[in-house]
Amino acid sequence: MCTKSVFALLNKDVEEGYPEDRDNLQPLLSINNFYGENSRPQTNRPQHLGAPNITAHSSRSDIPTLNVHDQTSSAVSTPDVTPAADSEDLWPKKWRRSDRRLKRLNTELLEAIENHEIEEVERLLKSGANPNATCRLDLVSACHLAALAGGDALSLLLKFGAEKHRLDGLGRTPLHLAAFAGNARQVAILLDFPEEMQDRVDNDMSSDAEEDVKKICQLTKAMANVRCDLGEIRMHLPKTWKDNIDHDCREIKSALPLLQPGWTPLHVATSCVRVHCTRLLLAAGADPNICDEAARNALDVAGLGYYFDQQINAKHFTSILQMLLKAGVIPNTMKSNGLNNVDTPLHTAVELESIESINVLLESGASVRCLNSAGKTPLHVCVKKELEEPLQILANYSYKDADPFMAMVDVKDKEGHTVLQAAVEAAWVPGVCIALEAGADVTMKANDGETPIHSAAALGNLDVLTEILSVAKQKDFIDCQNEDGETPLFKSITHGHHECVATMLQEGASIKITLPGDVNVFHVAAENGLLEILRILLEFDDDNTRAMINSLTSSDRRGYGPIHFAVSNNHVQCVELLLSKNADVRLRTTSNPDKSSTPLHIAAVKNHAEIAKVILKFDKTTIHEVNSMGWFPLHTGSHHGSREVINLLLQEGADLSGYTDGPKKYRRTAIDMIINNLSKPTDFLEEIFDSYISTNRLSFQDSNCEIKIDYRILMPTTCEIEQMKVIEALLKTGNRYGQKRLLVHPLVESFLYLKWKALLPFFYTIIAFYSLFVSSLTLFIFSVFFYKDTERIPPIWLNPNIWGYIVYATIFLILCQELLYMNVKSNRYFLQVETWVKFGSIGLATILPPAILITPWLSAEWLRHVATLALLLSWLELMFLLSRFPNGGYYVLMFGKVASNVIRILFTFAFLIIGFTLSFMIQFHSQIPFEDPWAAFVKTMVMLTSEFDYEALFDEEHSKELATSLIIVRVIFLIFLILAGIVLMNLLVGVAVNDINDLEILGNIRRLAKQVEFLTILDSLFYNKFFSKILPEQVSKRIRNKRKVIGIIVLCPGKPRWKYNKVMPIRIRDAIMNIAQAQQKQIEDELGMKIFNKKLNEMYEIITKRDQQQKEQPVLNTTENAPGKMKVRHEEIVKRLNNLDDEMTEMKCQMCTFAEDSKSPVEKINVKLDQMSLEIDEIKQFLIRLERKLGSM
Repeated sequence: MCTKSVFALLNKDVEEGYPEDRDNLQPLLSINNFYGENSRPQTNRPQHLGAPNITAHSSRSDIPTLNVHDQTSSAVSTPDVTPAADSEDLWPKKWRRSDRRLKRLNTELLEAIENHEIEEVERLLKSGANPNATCRLDLVSACHLAALAGGDALSLLLKFGAEKHRLDGLGRTPLHLAAFAGNARQVAILLDFPEEMQDRVDNDMSSDAEEDVKKICQLTKAMANVRCDLGEIRMHLPKTWKDNIDHDCREIKSALPLLQPGWTPLHVATSCVRVHCTRLLLAAGADPNICDEAARNALDVAGLGYYFDQQINAKHFTSILQMLLKAGVIPNTMKSNGLNNVDTPLHTAVELESIESINVLLESGASVRCLNSAGKTPLHVCVKKELEEPLQILANYSYKDADPFMAMVDVKDKEGHTVLQAAVEAAWVPGVCIALEAGADVTMKANDGETPIHSAAALGNLDVLTEILSVAKQKDFIDCQNEDGETPLFKSITHGHHECVATMLQEGASIKITLPGDVNVFHVAAENGLLEILRILLEFDDDNTRAMINSLTSSDRRGYGPIHFAVSNNHVQCVELLLSKNADVRLRTTSNPDKSSTPLHIAAVKNHAEIAKVILKFDKTTIHEVNSMGWFPLHTGSHHGSREVINLLLQEGADLSGYTDGPKKYRRTAIDMIINNLSKPTDFLEEIFDSYISTNRLSFQDSNCEIKIDYRILMPTTCEIEQMKVIEALLKTGNRYGQKRLLVHPLVESFLYLKWKALLPFFYTIIAFYSLFVSSLTLFIFSVFFYKDTERIPPIWLNPNIWGYIVYATIFLILCQELLYMNVKSNRYFLQVETWVKFGSIGLATILPPAILITPWLSAEWLRHVATLALLLSWLELMFLLSRFPNGGYYVLMFGKVASNVIRILFTFAFLIIGFTLSFMIQFHSQIPFEDPWAAFVKTMVMLTSEFDYEALFDEEHSKELATSLIIVRVIFLIFLILAGIVLMNLLVGVAVNDINDLEILGNIRRLAKQVEFLTILDSLFYNKFFSKILPEQVSKRIRNKRKVIGIIVLCPGKPRWKYNKVMPIRIRDAIMNIAQAQQKQIEDELGMKIFNKKLNEMYEIITKRDQQQKEQPVLNTTENAPGKMKVRHEEIVKRLNNLDDEMTEMKCQMCTFAEDSKSPVEKINVKLDQMSLEIDEIKQFLIRLERKLGSM
């Protein structure tokens, strides 16, 4: 059964209409009881209105309900047109489709009423359209539309039997809509007035007509007081009343007003200020005291349409008020204890600027304490709209509910603002004066704790502030504080009103008051960068300024002084002003949270380079101040990655090698922090080093060209006795970021070269001492063992005893030197291979001289071993010393690198070598040269050098012994030849010296590292306390002066005989010149870009100024002056074009002259550029390989 019904529903004809059982529904209205609760259909109540207050309605016994009998004749206005239930007899199935025509006619009827087509309406009604035609969306009937549209359509509908007392889906009757539209005739029709009276009230509502209406008010009273009900309305329309699906129901819905629940027609008429309809409804018995759901009567909603974009006539509004008050209405809103947060008629009167309406309401006892929907009183609305006269009236009226202890202008809005404070915030001076004249209290606080004087100070309007101060000063209230502890002076400072600040100080405002956290006015001004205000405060009272300029806030407010706030927020001019007023440049913050930092520390944290320049210009020594962590400003900037400040501090003499305070294992140098806290630190340091090579921007061929090399970054001024500290600190950072390549930077390498040359005499002394030791040891051993083995007598000058004493003398000199080394290098001294090589040679050399005096020892073999080892170690150490020389010293280190590579490969393939060693020993029956494992191993290693000695191994004698396994031995030998002799040895050579250029660079870096270490020792050695004490003062002084490197060296490329041109090698000098040239080009590019931007800005300013002038010129009559203007314009254009031609010609001449003058240098530069491009490609490839090598290290 269910399946059949669903199938039938899906397959029914849409035009066939609804099933027959739906045609038996009840009509919309009953004839006998058209407002009966059981018979009236209900629509859904709108969600925004909430649930209906049924109890409230039921409790009002004096308000008529909707159970009103139609007391008028139904012969014309309410005929019985309710359709009877459809039956088979009335609606045969063969006529079921005819309802489509009826729906179409109903739709056309609704549209004709909307379009005010009366003839079309009459035609449609005669053609069979139902006069109760209804829109399905909100159940809006034809009568609703006719009542709203006006005209004769409503009369026609009623004539054809339309129901006039219908409710639509939102509870509106046609009477409500007629009152909304102000259609008095439609109101009269709906109230069942006689036709003659309908004409009278439509034309003119005279007093006689009004009296005649009052005579029949008992008949119309119930209908005039009908209320808009938005309760539950659920119903189905009879199909004869429906429109078709083509009807635009949404257009009708948007055209009708949405009324408030509980409104009577009188509510609607007064809210829209329909004077004629209001007078008619009052005469017809409408009760003005009936309240809607919000407890508002007709007076309470008078003029409410103003807030819904209805055009309200002020005179009509006054008339409405007078009529309602004459009718005895008692307002529920305009009371001190009445309804709040609703728009009252008094608010509307103010909005309309209707003085007459305001007076009428005030005389009726209206209160100004009530709040509108925006939370404002009528007084506040006057301030908002700047209505001087209404405010004067409202502020000075004698109210019945006035508080004798408070002025009426002291009423507050929802935010707690009085009228005075609202006027202040609106910067409305007349309003402020009116409020003050009315006795406004300047001490009253709003909900946020602000007083009017605080608002005036924050506003910055000097006129307003002056008016307020005139009263506040009398009440000694100028230093009042809000909930945040702010005085009006703080408010003016915070908002940057310097004129207000000066005025308040002159009026007696105190600068000693502080905010919570010990924040004073100087802190606030400095933090916000208010220069003029800060100057006013600093110059106001010198005694208080000296006491407060260096005061600190509490730790919870950062523990800053004014200068710290200015530095932290990058207010350069404020810092300059504070320093000029004796602010402490070394003022420290509290220990928490900023660790007792100075202003320079804070600038380093924030990377404020301009601030740092100002501080250093004022006092350069602040660069050496430390905070509670023992950090210098350079450490702080390095930790936070402040690149600009780091560069500035280095230029001012900051020490890259300076350590932080604290336990030794936690101490760090500034360069270590830079390396580990900045991104791409090596590139950053290279850029810094590049900046210390500069030029005077002249051509290198010019004799006046100078290249300045500044070594002061490598020689901190705080400790001149240790010039190698910075480079030593650089080496201690390791090579994680490839920072060791900084050693080959021209600045560093040239410094090391100059330092080496300065210390070269001392190095020669060391070389001389050790060379004497090696020579004496060699001659001693030669005199002993050579003449003993040859059984010859040595000459007198080779007497072993004499050379033995010489050996001990040289050992003594070397030991004294080494003791000084140990004192300087401490633990690191014993971690180096050279140390043990040196002590090994000295120790073995010490044994030899006494050993020859003992005859048994002289013939012992171990003595020969000792002598051999001593000779080898001593000459090896001499090679290490010679590797310190700049020229060629890196070859020794290259030798060490190659040796390490060879040994590493041999260890890797040691198992292969051992395998072949044992195989050869077994196959050759432990015969010579494979008689034992060690001999076999040595022979195998010799064979790796291509000394195979094949004929000796496989001669006739060995062949007889190996007859049984000769083939196997030869196979093993062949495998050894391929794997070891060819593959392994070629691999060994290829890996050991795969790139000689890379090895050269790496060797140079290693040499420089060794040189740095050695120079550091020498540098510290000659400043050793012991060494200084044992040498004469003059000698010591000369030594110190000798080892110094000049801080700045100037090269002159255009002067070949310049004294510094030959100080350093050509390779280093060329590198320095390349950097200087790059720096010069960068500066020129930046200068050119700066000039270009300046020109663009000038052009923009000229164009903008011209546009403004053209806009300011009055518009002239173009028809009269057109020929003259065109002529002037043409002459101006020609003149400008001629000027452009002259300028272009002059520019061409200048360019040609310049090209001729610079032709030769340009050609040289082009050649140089071509050469440099080729060299750059080679350097790129070389650097790529170098980075790989450095990464592997």
